[in-house]
Amino acid sequence: MPLAREQLRWLGPFFFGGLLATLFVAWALPLLAVTRGAGFGEERMRTWFAAGPARADADSPHRMPALELQRSALTERYSAVPTDDGYWPVGPLLEYRDESTLVPAKRTPPAAVVVAPPDGELGAWSRIDTLLVGWPFRAFSGEAWFRTLQQRDAAEAVAEARGAWSLGLMQDDFVFVPLRPRWLGIVGNIVFWGSVAWAAVALPLAIRRHRREKYGKCGKCGYTMDTHAVKRPDRCPECGVAFARDPLGFARSPEMHFQNTYVWVIFISSLDIMLTWKILSRGGVEVNPVAAIVIDAWGMHGAIAFKFALMMWVIVACEILARLRRSAGRFLATAAIAISAVPVVWSLFLLVLTEFFPE
Repeated sequence: MPLAREQLRWLGPFFFGGLLATLFVAWALPLLAVTRGAGFGEERMRTWFAAGPARADADSPHRMPALELQRSALTERYSAVPTDDGYWPVGPLLEYRDESTLVPAKRTPPAAVVVAPPDGELGAWSRIDTLLVGWPFRAFSGEAWFRTLQQRDAAEAVAEARGAWSLGLMQDDFVFVPLRPRWLGIVGNIVFWGSVAWAAVALPLAIRRHRREKYGKCGKCGYTMDTHAVKRPDRCPECGVAFARDPLGFARSPEMHFQNTYVWVIFISSLDIMLTWKILSRGGVEVNPVAAIVIDAWGMHGAIAFKFALMMWVIVACEILARLRRSAGRFLATAAIAISAVPVVWSLFLLVLTEFFPE
Protein backbone atom coordinates (compact mmCIF):
# COMPACT_ATOMS: atom_id res chain seq x y z
CA MET A 1 0.00 0.00 0.00
CA PRO A 2 2.73 2.54 0.82
CA LEU A 3 4.41 1.64 -2.48
CA ALA A 4 1.18 2.29 -4.42
CA ARG A 5 0.72 5.60 -2.61
CA GLU A 6 4.28 6.58 -3.45
CA GLN A 7 3.75 5.74 -7.13
CA LEU A 8 0.53 7.77 -7.23
CA ARG A 9 2.32 10.69 -5.62
CA TRP A 10 5.04 10.42 -8.27
CA LEU A 11 2.58 10.12 -11.20
CA GLY A 12 0.18 12.80 -9.94
CA PRO A 13 2.14 15.85 -11.16
CA PHE A 14 2.53 14.37 -14.63
CA PHE A 15 -1.19 13.52 -14.81
CA PHE A 16 -2.20 17.07 -13.88
CA GLY A 17 0.45 18.45 -16.21
CA GLY A 18 -1.00 16.37 -19.06
CA LEU A 19 -4.52 17.55 -18.17
CA LEU A 20 -3.51 21.22 -18.13
CA ALA A 21 -1.65 20.84 -21.43
CA THR A 22 -4.71 19.15 -22.95
CA LEU A 23 -6.98 22.03 -21.93
CA PHE A 24 -4.45 24.66 -23.03
CA VAL A 25 -3.97 23.13 -26.48
CA ALA A 26 -7.72 22.55 -26.93
CA TRP A 27 -8.99 25.95 -25.77
CA ALA A 28 -6.26 28.58 -25.48
CA LEU A 29 -4.18 27.98 -28.62
CA PRO A 30 -7.12 28.01 -31.09
CA LEU A 31 -8.44 31.23 -29.53
CA LEU A 32 -4.99 32.76 -29.79
CA ALA A 33 -4.86 31.81 -33.47
CA VAL A 34 -8.29 33.37 -34.09
CA THR A 35 -7.42 36.62 -32.32
CA ARG A 36 -4.30 36.90 -34.46
CA GLY A 37 -6.29 36.49 -37.66
CA ALA A 38 -5.34 32.91 -38.44
CA GLY A 39 -8.92 31.63 -38.17
CA PHE A 40 -9.88 28.03 -37.48
CA GLY A 41 -8.04 26.56 -40.45
CA GLU A 42 -7.69 26.53 -44.20
CA GLU A 43 -10.72 27.70 -46.18
CA ARG A 44 -12.74 24.80 -47.61
CA MET A 45 -9.96 22.27 -47.33
CA ARG A 46 -12.41 19.49 -48.20
CA THR A 47 -16.04 19.35 -49.35
CA TRP A 48 -18.48 16.44 -49.37
CA PHE A 49 -21.85 16.29 -51.10
CA ALA A 50 -24.80 14.14 -50.13
CA ALA A 51 -26.58 11.94 -52.64
CA GLY A 52 -30.21 12.59 -51.77
CA PRO A 53 -33.49 13.99 -53.11
CA ALA A 54 -31.88 17.36 -53.87
CA ARG A 55 -29.88 15.73 -56.65
CA ALA A 56 -33.07 14.90 -58.55
CA ASP A 57 -34.22 18.51 -58.45
CA ALA A 58 -31.10 20.01 -60.03
CA ASP A 59 -28.33 18.78 -62.28
CA SER A 60 -25.69 20.99 -60.68
CA PRO A 61 -23.88 19.22 -57.81
CA HIS A 62 -23.35 22.61 -56.18
CA ARG A 63 -27.07 22.63 -55.36
CA MET A 64 -26.66 19.36 -53.49
CA PRO A 65 -26.43 19.48 -49.66
CA ALA A 66 -22.78 19.94 -48.75
CA LEU A 67 -20.46 19.39 -45.79
CA GLU A 68 -17.35 21.57 -45.80
CA LEU A 69 -14.20 21.09 -43.72
CA GLN A 70 -11.76 23.72 -42.49
CA ARG A 71 -8.81 22.05 -40.80
CA SER A 72 -5.67 23.09 -38.96
CA ALA A 73 -3.28 21.26 -36.67
CA LEU A 74 -5.42 22.15 -33.63
CA THR A 75 -8.98 22.27 -34.98
CA GLU A 76 -11.45 20.76 -37.42
CA ARG A 77 -14.51 22.81 -38.34
CA TYR A 78 -17.27 21.05 -40.28
CA SER A 79 -20.00 23.18 -41.85
CA ALA A 80 -23.22 21.42 -42.88
CA VAL A 81 -24.98 23.51 -45.54
CA PRO A 82 -28.47 22.56 -46.83
CA THR A 83 -29.97 23.26 -50.23
CA ASP A 84 -32.58 25.92 -50.82
CA ASP A 85 -35.19 23.16 -50.61
CA GLY A 86 -34.09 22.25 -47.08
CA TYR A 87 -32.18 19.03 -47.79
CA TRP A 88 -29.22 18.35 -45.46
CA PRO A 89 -26.14 16.15 -46.12
CA VAL A 90 -27.52 13.09 -44.35
CA GLY A 91 -27.18 10.56 -47.18
CA PRO A 92 -24.06 8.78 -48.46
CA LEU A 93 -21.33 11.35 -48.93
CA LEU A 94 -19.65 11.99 -52.27
CA GLU A 95 -16.53 13.91 -53.26
CA TYR A 96 -14.91 15.01 -56.50
CA ARG A 97 -12.41 12.64 -58.08
CA ASP A 98 -11.78 15.23 -60.80
CA GLU A 99 -13.50 18.42 -61.93
CA SER A 100 -16.66 16.68 -63.11
CA THR A 101 -16.85 13.25 -61.46
CA LEU A 102 -18.33 12.56 -58.02
CA VAL A 103 -17.36 9.30 -56.30
CA PRO A 104 -18.11 7.85 -52.84
CA ALA A 105 -16.02 9.59 -50.20
CA LYS A 106 -13.00 7.67 -48.91
CA ARG A 107 -12.92 9.58 -45.63
CA THR A 108 -16.08 10.39 -43.69
CA PRO A 109 -16.51 12.86 -40.83
CA PRO A 110 -16.36 11.70 -37.19
CA ALA A 111 -19.56 10.66 -35.43
CA ALA A 112 -19.49 13.85 -33.34
CA VAL A 113 -20.17 15.99 -36.43
CA VAL A 114 -23.79 17.18 -36.69
CA VAL A 115 -24.88 17.05 -40.33
CA ALA A 116 -28.59 17.91 -39.90
CA PRO A 117 -31.02 19.25 -37.30
CA PRO A 118 -33.88 17.14 -35.89
CA ASP A 119 -36.71 16.30 -38.28
CA GLY A 120 -38.99 18.98 -36.91
CA GLU A 121 -36.39 21.74 -37.41
CA LEU A 122 -35.07 20.97 -40.90
CA GLY A 123 -36.20 24.31 -42.30
CA ALA A 124 -35.38 26.41 -39.27
CA TRP A 125 -31.60 26.46 -39.67
CA SER A 126 -29.36 27.66 -42.49
CA ARG A 127 -26.05 26.11 -41.37
CA ILE A 128 -24.56 23.98 -38.60
CA ASP A 129 -20.87 24.29 -37.72
CA THR A 130 -19.26 21.54 -35.64
CA LEU A 131 -15.88 22.38 -34.13
CA LEU A 132 -13.48 19.68 -32.90
CA VAL A 133 -10.42 20.84 -30.95
CA GLY A 134 -7.38 19.23 -29.35
CA TRP A 135 -4.05 17.75 -30.37
CA PRO A 136 -2.87 15.11 -31.11
CA PHE A 137 -6.42 13.80 -30.59
CA ARG A 138 -9.65 15.80 -30.80
CA ALA A 139 -10.72 16.17 -27.17
CA PHE A 140 -13.79 18.47 -27.27
CA SER A 141 -16.63 19.18 -29.67
CA GLY A 142 -19.36 21.78 -29.93
CA GLU A 143 -21.71 23.31 -32.48
CA ALA A 144 -22.84 26.68 -33.70
CA TRP A 145 -26.35 26.57 -35.18
CA PHE A 146 -27.11 29.41 -37.60
CA ARG A 147 -30.52 30.70 -38.58
CA THR A 148 -31.27 33.54 -41.00
CA LEU A 149 -33.53 36.35 -39.83
CA GLN A 150 -35.06 38.62 -42.43
CA GLN A 151 -34.61 42.28 -41.52
CA ARG A 152 -35.97 45.30 -43.35
CA ASP A 153 -32.83 45.96 -45.34
CA ALA A 154 -31.09 42.55 -45.45
CA ALA A 155 -30.96 39.08 -43.99
CA GLU A 156 -29.00 38.61 -40.77
CA ALA A 157 -27.41 35.35 -39.62
CA VAL A 158 -27.87 34.61 -35.92
CA ALA A 159 -25.85 31.86 -34.23
CA GLU A 160 -26.70 29.70 -31.25
CA ALA A 161 -23.94 27.77 -29.46
CA ARG A 162 -24.72 24.22 -28.34
CA GLY A 163 -22.28 22.26 -26.24
CA ALA A 164 -20.00 25.28 -26.48
CA TRP A 165 -19.30 28.70 -25.01
CA SER A 166 -20.06 31.56 -27.37
CA LEU A 167 -17.54 34.40 -27.68
CA GLY A 168 -19.34 36.33 -30.41
CA LEU A 169 -17.88 37.70 -33.62
CA MET A 170 -14.11 37.97 -34.11
CA GLN A 171 -12.49 38.73 -37.43
CA ASP A 172 -15.95 38.54 -39.09
CA ASP A 173 -16.41 34.96 -37.86
CA PHE A 174 -18.53 33.47 -35.08
CA VAL A 175 -16.13 32.18 -32.43
CA PHE A 176 -17.08 29.58 -29.85
CA VAL A 177 -15.23 27.26 -27.47
CA PRO A 178 -16.29 23.58 -27.60
CA LEU A 179 -17.12 22.13 -24.17
CA ARG A 180 -18.58 18.69 -24.97
CA PRO A 181 -15.92 16.14 -23.95
CA ARG A 182 -14.73 13.31 -26.17
CA TRP A 183 -13.36 10.99 -23.51
CA LEU A 184 -11.09 8.84 -25.67
CA GLY A 185 -9.44 11.95 -27.07
CA ILE A 186 -9.06 13.48 -23.59
CA VAL A 187 -7.47 10.32 -22.19
CA GLY A 188 -5.17 10.01 -25.20
CA ASN A 189 -4.06 13.64 -24.92
CA ILE A 190 -3.47 13.36 -21.16
CA VAL A 191 -1.31 10.29 -21.72
CA PHE A 192 0.58 12.01 -24.54
CA TRP A 193 1.23 15.32 -22.77
CA GLY A 194 1.94 13.54 -19.48
CA SER A 195 4.55 11.45 -21.29
CA VAL A 196 6.05 14.61 -22.78
CA ALA A 197 6.22 16.14 -19.30
CA TRP A 198 7.83 12.97 -17.97
CA ALA A 199 10.38 12.94 -20.79
CA ALA A 200 11.19 16.62 -20.13
CA VAL A 201 11.43 16.38 -16.33
CA ALA A 202 11.66 12.86 -14.98
CA LEU A 203 13.82 11.34 -17.71
CA PRO A 204 16.78 13.73 -17.18
CA LEU A 205 16.47 13.14 -13.42
CA ALA A 206 16.43 9.39 -13.96
CA ILE A 207 19.49 9.62 -16.21
CA ARG A 208 21.30 11.73 -13.62
CA ARG A 209 20.34 9.30 -10.87
CA HIS A 210 21.56 6.39 -12.99
CA ARG A 211 24.84 8.16 -13.69
CA ARG A 212 25.28 8.90 -10.00
CA GLU A 213 24.73 5.28 -9.08
CA LYS A 214 27.00 4.20 -11.91
CA TYR A 215 29.83 6.27 -10.51
CA GLY A 216 29.31 5.13 -6.93
CA LYS A 217 27.04 7.93 -5.70
CA CYS A 218 23.61 8.05 -4.11
CA GLY A 219 20.99 8.72 -6.78
CA LYS A 220 19.07 11.14 -4.53
CA CYS A 221 21.59 13.21 -2.57
CA GLY A 222 24.77 12.49 -4.54
CA TYR A 223 26.68 11.11 -1.53
CA THR A 224 29.90 9.45 -2.74
CA MET A 225 30.25 5.93 -1.43
CA ASP A 226 33.31 3.75 -1.21
CA THR A 227 34.24 3.09 -4.81
CA HIS A 228 36.29 0.05 -3.84
CA ALA A 229 33.60 -1.68 -1.75
CA VAL A 230 32.61 -5.03 -3.21
CA LYS A 231 29.13 -4.89 -1.58
CA ARG A 232 27.44 -1.54 -1.16
CA PRO A 233 25.08 -0.90 1.80
CA ASP A 234 21.32 -1.32 1.54
CA ARG A 235 20.70 2.38 2.34
CA CYS A 236 22.54 5.63 1.73
CA PRO A 237 24.56 6.61 4.83
CA GLU A 238 23.77 10.29 4.16
CA CYS A 239 20.03 10.52 3.36
CA GLY A 240 18.86 7.01 4.23
CA VAL A 241 17.19 6.30 0.87
CA ALA A 242 16.98 2.60 0.03
CA PHE A 243 19.16 1.50 -2.86
CA ALA A 244 17.57 -0.49 -5.65
CA ARG A 245 18.60 -4.11 -5.92
CA ASP A 246 21.71 -4.41 -8.06
CA PRO A 247 21.83 -7.87 -9.71
CA LEU A 248 25.08 -6.91 -11.47
CA GLY A 249 26.71 -5.21 -8.53
CA PHE A 250 30.04 -6.82 -9.34
CA ALA A 251 30.08 -4.95 -12.65
CA ARG A 252 29.33 -1.46 -11.36
CA SER A 253 31.82 1.41 -11.22
CA PRO A 254 34.58 2.25 -10.93
CA GLU A 255 34.98 0.94 -14.45
CA MET A 256 38.67 0.16 -13.88
CA HIS A 257 40.22 -0.55 -10.50
CA PHE A 258 43.92 -0.60 -11.40
CA GLN A 259 44.40 1.86 -14.24
CA ASN A 260 48.06 2.58 -13.48
CA THR A 261 48.82 -1.13 -13.42
CA TYR A 262 47.12 -1.63 -16.78
CA VAL A 263 49.21 1.16 -18.29
CA TRP A 264 52.32 -0.77 -17.30
CA VAL A 265 50.87 -3.95 -18.80
CA ILE A 266 50.23 -2.16 -22.11
CA PHE A 267 53.67 -0.56 -22.09
CA ILE A 268 55.50 -3.83 -21.40
CA SER A 269 53.41 -5.71 -23.98
CA SER A 270 54.27 -3.08 -26.60
CA LEU A 271 57.97 -3.45 -25.76
CA ASP A 272 57.62 -7.23 -26.13
CA ILE A 273 56.16 -6.84 -29.64
CA MET A 274 58.88 -4.40 -30.74
CA LEU A 275 61.72 -6.51 -29.35
CA THR A 276 60.26 -9.67 -30.90
CA TRP A 277 60.19 -7.97 -34.30
CA LYS A 278 63.77 -6.80 -33.86
CA ILE A 279 65.03 -10.27 -32.93
CA LEU A 280 63.18 -11.95 -35.81
CA SER A 281 64.56 -9.38 -38.27
CA ARG A 282 68.08 -10.37 -37.12
CA GLY A 283 67.40 -14.02 -37.83
CA GLY A 284 66.18 -15.05 -34.41
CA VAL A 285 63.53 -17.67 -33.68
CA GLU A 286 60.33 -17.39 -31.61
CA VAL A 287 60.62 -19.94 -28.80
CA ASN A 288 57.01 -19.55 -27.56
CA PRO A 289 55.18 -22.34 -29.45
CA VAL A 290 51.79 -20.56 -29.48
CA ALA A 291 53.31 -17.27 -30.66
CA ALA A 292 55.36 -19.17 -33.27
CA ILE A 293 52.19 -20.72 -34.73
CA VAL A 294 50.52 -17.29 -34.91
CA ILE A 295 53.56 -15.67 -36.57
CA ASP A 296 53.91 -18.50 -39.10
CA ALA A 297 50.23 -18.23 -40.03
CA TRP A 298 49.63 -14.45 -40.04
CA GLY A 299 53.02 -12.76 -39.66
CA MET A 300 53.75 -9.90 -37.29
CA HIS A 301 50.29 -8.38 -37.80
CA GLY A 302 48.78 -11.53 -36.36
CA ALA A 303 51.31 -11.48 -33.53
CA ILE A 304 50.32 -7.91 -32.62
CA ALA A 305 46.60 -8.78 -32.63
CA PHE A 306 47.25 -11.92 -30.58
CA LYS A 307 49.36 -10.06 -28.02
CA PHE A 308 46.86 -7.26 -27.43
CA ALA A 309 43.88 -9.66 -27.38
CA LEU A 310 45.67 -11.66 -24.68
CA MET A 311 46.38 -8.44 -22.79
CA MET A 312 42.70 -7.43 -23.03
CA TRP A 313 41.55 -10.73 -21.55
CA VAL A 314 44.03 -10.36 -18.70
CA ILE A 315 42.63 -6.88 -17.89
CA VAL A 316 39.03 -8.17 -18.03
CA ALA A 317 39.95 -11.04 -15.70
CA CYS A 318 41.59 -8.59 -13.28
CA GLU A 319 38.46 -6.38 -13.23
CA ILE A 320 36.05 -9.28 -12.68
CA LEU A 321 38.22 -10.67 -9.90
CA ALA A 322 38.59 -7.21 -8.30
CA ARG A 323 34.82 -6.82 -8.11
CA LEU A 324 34.58 -10.09 -6.25
CA ARG A 325 37.71 -9.73 -4.14
CA ARG A 326 39.86 -6.65 -4.53
CA SER A 327 43.08 -8.13 -3.17
CA ALA A 328 42.87 -11.06 -5.60
CA GLY A 329 42.39 -8.68 -8.52
CA ARG A 330 45.39 -6.60 -7.49
CA PHE A 331 47.53 -9.73 -7.15
CA LEU A 332 46.56 -10.89 -10.66
CA ALA A 333 47.33 -7.45 -12.15
CA THR A 334 50.73 -7.33 -10.45
CA ALA A 335 51.48 -10.89 -11.56
CA ALA A 336 50.55 -9.92 -15.15
CA ILE A 337 53.20 -7.17 -15.07
CA ALA A 338 55.83 -9.54 -13.72
CA ILE A 339 55.05 -12.30 -16.22
CA SER A 340 54.93 -9.86 -19.16
CA ALA A 341 58.27 -8.37 -18.11
CA VAL A 342 60.12 -11.72 -18.23
CA PRO A 343 60.27 -12.03 -22.07
CA VAL A 344 61.10 -8.33 -22.36
CA VAL A 345 64.07 -8.65 -20.03
CA TRP A 346 65.21 -11.82 -21.81
CA SER A 347 64.90 -10.14 -25.25
CA LEU A 348 66.90 -7.13 -24.08
CA PHE A 349 69.57 -9.47 -22.71
CA LEU A 350 69.81 -11.30 -26.06
CA LEU A 351 70.02 -8.07 -28.05
CA VAL A 352 72.74 -6.65 -25.80
CA LEU A 353 74.62 -9.95 -25.93
CA THR A 354 74.59 -10.18 -29.72
CA GLU A 355 75.33 -6.46 -30.20
CA PHE A 356 78.28 -6.07 -27.87
CA PHE A 357 79.56 -9.65 -27.66
CA PRO A 358 79.29 -11.09 -31.16
CA GLU A 359 80.57 -14.61 -31.80
